[in-house]
Amino acid sequence: MLRFLGEKAAAKRQVLNADSVEQSFVGLKQLISCRNWRAAVDLCGRLLTAHGQGYGKSGLPTSHTTDSLQLWFVRLALLVKLGLFQNAEMEFEPFGNLDQPDLYYEYYPHVYPGRRGSMVPFSMRILHAELQQYLGNPQESLDRLHRVKTVCSKILVNLEQGLAEDGATSSVTQEGRQASVRLWRSRLGRVMYSMANCLLLMKDYVLAVEAYHSVIKYYPEQEPQLLSGIGRISLQIGDIKTAEKYFQDVEKVTQKLDGLQGKIMVLMNRAFLHLGQNNFAEAHRFFTEILRMDPTNAVANNNAAVCLLYLGKLKDSLRQLEAMVQQDPRHYLHESVLFNLTTMYELESSRSMQKKQALLEAVAGKEGDSFNTQCLKLA
Repeated sequence: MLRFLGEKAAAKRQVLNADSVEQSFVGLKQLISCRNWRAAVDLCGRLLTAHGQGYGKSGLPTSHTTDSLQLWFVRLALLVKLGLFQNAEMEFEPFGNLDQPDLYYEYYPHVYPGRRGSMVPFSMRILHAELQQYLGNPQESLDRLHRVKTVCSKILVNLEQGLAEDGATSSVTQEGRQASVRLWRSRLGRVMYSMANCLLLMKDYVLAVEAYHSVIKYYPEQEPQLLSGIGRISLQIGDIKTAEKYFQDVEKVTQKLDGLQGKIMVLMNRAFLHLGQNNFAEAHRFFTEILRMDPTNAVANNNAAVCLLYLGKLKDSLRQLEAMVQQDPRHYLHESVLFNLTTMYELESSRSMQKKQALLEAVAGKEGDSFNTQCLKLA
């Protein structure tokens, strides 16, 4: 803002920072909900320092608690979200493979009497495994995910044999055991989903599709979404026939379901199928139909505008995206929408810089410190 709009405009921008919120989990939630992720990373650092960890404490003896590990997870997840993968890897390093003795409840009998098992949040284990694929080591990610999958499977076997998660004899009620089985089945499904995403990143489409199919077993209620996703992967690699088959399967599954979401999913799939065949007029018709049912659908709105552009209707396309952004800036000032809008400004006129700067001003009033200004193509 300072560079493109000057000091006066930059001074007007008011964003929350680590000093302007409560120094607790409440303040942290506030910063994250306002998309001030950099400030949230800073606040995590301060809260960890209050726990005797954090800045300047690397290599020193420390005591973990469930709260301190939750803070580490939030901080590391935010670093990954901000694309600071090297920083996240460095901060993960002292935790090793997340199985050190001081990461277990049994290590602190005076604090957690009678509790057993790991204090590390399950999502932190998934993040630890997934991080490597963003650093260019997808095979290492897969290996780590396989290790987590093996542990989840073993725990499920123990539970189904009437034992505790760790294989010890258990006095848990039948209801408690069933809740535990549901939890670990959903965790196993989550690992399988991460493995499928990793295989997709490696462009191993056959194995990725197999993995997505296996996720349906753990999340049957997500079957239409997963089948739609597999169909769109087929579209991306140019296999229109297979994509059509999957989209037909989605239609069969959604016929049993009532409600708007199923209808919208079917129409969205049909629109993408036409996009894959370069049939922009038909694709636009389906996106418009979705917007009649759900005028706030950002994906349909954005794609309808792109179809108009490919049909040679630049002015109409611009009008559609601008109306969308003006209608609800907080909802629609999304990076992909803004990237399309700035691209259209460049196609429309060589004097696009003023319009881009106006967008920057609009974004500055709504977005937090994590917004990626590169989508405005100002440089």
